[in-house]
Amino acid sequence: MITEQADLTDRQRDDVLDLVGRAQRVDRTSPLNEAARLALMGPGSTRIIHWLSHDHDGLVGYAQLDRRDGSVQLVIDPVHRRRGLGRELAQQVKRSRRARTWWAFGNQDAARALARSLGLVAVRGLLIMTLAPPNQPRAVDLTQPAGLTIDHFRPADLDRLVAVNAAAFANHPEQGALTADDFRTRMASDWYRDEDLLVARDATGRLVGYHWTKLTTSQGETRGEVYVLGVDPSYAGRGAGRALLGAGIIYMRSQGATHIDLYVEQSSERVVAMYRTAGFEVTHTDVAYGEAEED
Repeated sequence: MITEQADLTDRQRDDVLDLVGRAQRVDRTSPLNEAARLALMGPGSTRIIHWLSHDHDGLVGYAQLDRRDGSVQLVIDPVHRRRGLGRELAQQVKRSRRARTWWAFGNQDAARALARSLGLVAVRGLLIMTLAPPNQPRAVDLTQPAGLTIDHFRPADLDRLVAVNAAAFANHPEQGALTADDFRTRMASDWYRDEDLLVARDATGRLVGYHWTKLTTSQGETRGEVYVLGVDPSYAGRGAGRALLGAGIIYMRSQGATHIDLYVEQSSERVVAMYRTAGFEVTHTDVAYGEAEED
């Protein structure tokens, strides 16, 4: 039985999280990204639709669609796979006529098979890159461009931060659409600290770029992440991005981070090249599937 809902009860949220945990242990990657988890845990929203698939064992499948960009994230309980449940759930989502892209985190065999059965093709790739010790950024990447200073975020910077983010990611369907409320939600996370959000300012003190670093500690190991790095397009090519990247790496190293991860669009060749120069290597690939374009 599949139900479509605009909001979930606390019990339903717990069941979805349990399902996600079971899938993550088997697949070694989460079937939901951060945005989907935030939408799952937040109050009902007109832009989010949930589908729940139940059988006599309880919740065996879950799908979430974000109306804002038409992205879908779907998970089936590992012990209930290969029974057609994923295709059945996906067909229900397709009937909404709002789905445009379907994320496959880790691009597992089951996800590729489901995409083929739906007639979908890969339309987007997201690389996960990692900087592992002893790699360090090259000295040239730490050069601070003339007229720019790097310091930390202040609450008064929020509106300008949102504007720079929107400009820097104007062609990005998720990141570029973030609002001030979206930023506040992420800043409410237990890992967030103002000092971890580095910003670049021009000679007038105006924010022109930022490197939002993320530090998490598990089992005694601190891991860093280039959570988001964005530069005002008017400053593109001036070295602000490289300076922010280098400063963020040095900062995360100073906080005890052994490995540093990041996510980047596979199609952003110039940005990927910058990260490779800094010592990052591809360790994982996520794929978004969509309808094949007609000739």
